[in-house]
Amino acid sequence: MAVRLFEDKEHANLYWKYRISPSEELIEKVLQFHRSNKNSANDLAVDVGCGSGQGTLLLAPHFTRVVGTDISPAQLEMGRKHVNVSNISYRESPAEELPFEDGSVDLVTTMSAFHWFDSSRFLQEAHRVLKPHGCLAILNYTMNMELSYGDCSETLNHICKEVGIITVAFLTFQCLSAV
Repeated sequence: MAVRLFEDKEHANLYWKYRISPSEELIEKVLQFHRSNKNSANDLAVDVGCGSGQGTLLLAPHFTRVVGTDISPAQLEMGRKHVNVSNISYRESPAEELPFEDGSVDLVTTMSAFHWFDSSRFLQEAHRVLKPHGCLAILNYTMNMELSYGDCSETLNHICKEVGIITVAFLTFQCLSAV
């Protein structure tokens, strides 16, 4: 189960003001990778551990529908208050129990939140909800992130080490389904 921090409204307000969001350049890299698969779609993106929605907002221009999920009602309330975009909605949900049907999501992102999750359970859940040819993007500010997921572990960790301080791991459904 994900760690439950950042629960109160005062902290959520500070999070909205000071949380570092990914750059538009980094989001564009994620989108380029996602679009590089000719069978990809832009119907539904899910931003897991979205906090107050700064990263969720960056996805909105590129998808028909974007859903930010978080375990903190206060964080989600802050997102609803500050992000008034018609194709964005928010759902309270742990990262390891996403409220989406199997194979229904085109892009799953987690931006500076992966380190709070039960990583193995989250990766299984991302695998479950992603469409064939879907994409998972893990954006995290760390140099020591290790990923473990079946036969993909070595490849995932190579990508993480190659990118450096801002770790960006992209997994396609093909990699996950090989497990």
